[in-house]
Parts: sequence; structure tokens; C-alpha cells
Amino acid sequence: MDERKLQEILKLNYGIEASSLELLREGGSHTYVVNGEKKYLLKVIGSAFADTAKQSVEVMRYLEKCGFPVPATILTKDGEAIFRAEVEGEENLITLMEYIEGEEPDLEEQAKNVGALVSALHELMKHCPVEPVTHGKAFFIERYLEFLRKKNYPKIAAYEELAGRLWEKVKDQPCEICHGDLHRGNLLQRADGKIYLVDFDTVCRAPIMFDIMVMCDMTDYFRLKPEDVELTKEVYRKFLSGYTRYQALSREEVLSFADWVAIRHFQLQATILEIHGIDCIDERFIDYQLYWLNQWQESAKGLI
Repeated sequence: MDERKLQEILKLNYGIEASSLELLREGGSHTYVVNGEKKYLLKVIGSAFADTAKQSVEVMRYLEKCGFPVPATILTKDGEAIFRAEVEGEENLITLMEYIEGEEPDLEEQAKNVGALVSALHELMKHCPVEPVTHGKAFFIERYLEFLRKKNYPKIAAYEELAGRLWEKVKDQPCEICHGDLHRGNLLQRADGKIYLVDFDTVCRAPIMFDIMVMCDMTDYFRLKPEDVELTKEVYRKFLSGYTRYQALSREEVLSFADWVAIRHFQLQATILEIHGIDCIDERFIDYQLYWLNQWQESAKGLI
């Protein structure tokens, strides 16, 4: 959808004059910064992602009403949170949000505050009216193993053994509604220190330690360095001091952090292959990921 068409939609349906639109990122949707008297964040979502978009908006409006720090949803003149526009025979969904002027916070410094924020999020999500998809072993583990089978990877037995051992440790953890992509890039800290949480496109029902691990994992995905292991340990300790002020975690959940870091590699690899195709990685890369995981198992001993 071209800029002029979007400017017209904003004027007619939101009463907003946009002097220009700046493309911020693209993927499943196109996200723009709307420049005008005020700044806004505009998302144009294809019909294939309609259900995800509706769920994301519903979650964000729920959290906004609860007073949780998320960008406010801007409604159309008719009071709708989503505007539907047909372009070249395909329906596009448009959402408009408050633009938060901020930067990714220093997690080493803010880990305790972020822990408290995530704890509040998880508590509120227990009462969220959305019922998202549930992610279990098939999502976290089996997707990647299936790709390795299709590639006829010769050392798959080592991956299968590790996967079975990891999942056995976490399989009985209770599932709650999670953010689903709770990395540091989805935090915005304003100049006044207030931290906002953004991007609820991957909300799911899963063990909450998945959210916690994604936020606190400070390791490099491609190269495991001792200093990153120590930084992860420090960030996780501070995060827990904030998180557990408001919400309890079992000892088994706390101790499963290292297992979830390893499981995350299975999950991410599968997602990368789904997006870029089975040939985007070769046997050498797969070997190195196995080496990384084995290194992590040793380095993470005594992490907590």
C-alpha cells in the first residue's frame, strides 16, 4: 500500500493529518512511523496474519485498560481498533498506536524493575479474555528435529537424546499466557524512566519460564563466551529479585533456566528454517549449534 493511500486512510478514518510516513520494519506486516502534529505507529497487516493481529490488539487493549504500560491503541472515528482496507483485491488490516519515544533499557541496570514488570504482566494475563495457541513439545522441540530428519543429518541421535533430556525436566511446568517474544528489543524506556512493553503478536500459552528466559538470556547465539554466561547469571538473579516480589516461582522452575536456554535454540532454529527454507543452514552450522549446546550444558552448571 503506497504512502499516499495510507495518508488518505489516516485523514478520513482517524482525523489525522500525516506529513510523511517512515517505514520502520517489514515482515509479516509493514510498520511505519507516522509523522505529523504527533507521532504514531502504524501497522499494515496482510490477511494471512489477520487472526494474529486481532489477538494482539485485543491483548493490548486489555492491558491498557488495566493500566499496564503498553502503547495506547488509537481508535477510528467509528470507535474501531482495526480498520480494514481492500487493496488490489486483498484485505489489509490497519492498526494505529501511540508512538513511544524511548530506547531499549540497559537490562543489567534495570533487571529488577523489568522483573517486576514481567511479573505484573503474567498476573494480569491470567485474566486476559484471549485464549491463544498453546505451545508445547511439538513447537519447542519436535519442529527442529523434523527438519533435521528431512535433511538426513547424520548426528541427529545426539540432538534427539539432548532434546528428550531437556523436555523431561520442564514438561510438567504449569502453562500460563505468555508474551511469547519477550526479548529486550520489545522494551522501551522513556526519558522519565518508565518502561513500556510492546509487540504482542506472538502471545501464547506456555510455561512462563520461557518468557523469563528469553528476557534474561544474555548469551551470543553463535559464540558462547564465559563473560556472557556470568552476565546472564547476574541479570537473572536481579530479574528474579523483582519478579518474585509479586509472583512465586517453584524451585524447579527457577532451576530450569539453563534448560530453557537450550530449548530456545531448538525453537529458534525451527523458526529460521520455516522462514528461510531448509537449505539456509548446512551440516557444519548444525554441528556448531550442537557444540554450542554442549558447551552451554557445561558452562551453565551452578548458574543459579
